[in-house]
Amino acid sequence: MDGRQTAKGILRLCADTALRLGLGAMFLYSAWGKIQDPGMFQTMVDNYRMLPASVTALFAVTMSMAELLVGAMFIFSKWTREAAFATAVMLAMFIVALAQAQVRGLDISCGCFSGSEKDPHEVLFALVRDVALVVPTAWLLIKGQRRWIADFRRIWYTDRQ
Repeated sequence: MDGRQTAKGILRLCADTALRLGLGAMFLYSAWGKIQDPGMFQTMVDNYRMLPASVTALFAVTMSMAELLVGAMFIFSKWTREAAFATAVMLAMFIVALAQAQVRGLDISCGCFSGSEKDPHEVLFALVRDVALVVPTAWLLIKGQRRWIADFRRIWYTDRQ
């Protein structure tokens, strides 16, 4: 094997690891704020006016736990593609919710990370951010390596076959 193959393997491993750590940390951080104050997050879900009031509490708890699980999967498991698939589903839900709030002109806080003050540009910024997050999520879904983050032996075995 030549040096280009090894360099390519190292680069891919570094990109994979950085994306997994970044997305995992983001989802863990997001979930932590929602788990600490589930009532606040339920109110934010209500503000989107997409779900019946009878299911927003269940949805809020389920979404918080799903974000926690996906964040942990990215960082602490080998299930990169499964975590990326779950992330793609959640991003699709977030994009639809944020887009409809933007189109309807709802004066809300996005509820993505905290119950911060309402900023008129927050929903639009969150929408752009979530659309941008589709790219690394798609990369991990298609090219993500099924390995533990700390398993650098994969370079050696992959590039020497």
